[in-house]
Amino acid sequence: MMGLWLVVAVALGIRRPRGLGGSALRARLDAVYGEPHELVRVSPEAFPEADLEFYDRARRELEHKGYSFLADVEDLTLSRIYPMNRTFLRLFVDAGRMIRASAYHLHPRGVVVSLLQLVQLFPRHLRVVELVSEINGVFLVTSNTHGVDRLEPPPEAKVERLPLATPMLEIVSRHEKRVTELLRTHPERQPATFESFDEVLASIARAHVVMSRHRQKVGGLSRDELERLKGRPLSATEEAFLREVQGKGEPTS
Repeated sequence: MMGLWLVVAVALGIRRPRGLGGSALRARLDAVYGEPHELVRVSPEAFPEADLEFYDRARRELEHKGYSFLADVEDLTLSRIYPMNRTFLRLFVDAGRMIRASAYHLHPRGVVVSLLQLVQLFPRHLRVVELVSEINGVFLVTSNTHGVDRLEPPPEAKVERLPLATPMLEIVSRHEKRVTELLRTHPERQPATFESFDEVLASIARAHVVMSRHRQKVGGLSRDELERLKGRPLSATEEAFLREVQGKGEPTS
């Protein structure tokens, strides 16, 4: 999920360089990736704009596949940074306790809608299903965020992004197949198991640490990522913006 919020942050920085230039964007990225996130249980009724039918459909379809509902949670760290775009995650775990799943509805509001369109993210409603398995320190991730999350994952994450319109159970089947293939190829590897809500939160926290280290390594945002978001080579203004994000200042002659 944090990858999508980084795209929102980048869009804000590109569109409004005076109010949210490179240094301000870097401060926001550091806030997102620089501390443990606080996840708390919430009630769906606290999110009147959420597509509760989507959440309920996710629960029905995943429970039909043997997954167990764990909790509805809000990432308070992200909500403090993006208070106008609060959402919640519905968390599940599979019958074998090797896959954690989340479903969430992200509905960017206000100025963020036009900013996302600026970087060619046209959907105003993002209904995301993400499945994660943690195997010997590697995070195997499958989600329906193709064309939306255009950021490079850290080396410890093996991410497959399917189209937004992919049926939910197709996403599940694809992830389960990837897990089976990996364990057949590397039978010596042991997947982490999620026996409780707290163990799922611990896995999410470990993934956050991995992402944070990667973002620090690339300076918050890499050139390739920014060009992918823009869909073309960078202009001189965008070059300066990227240097500011990365804390490199003006180039020397």
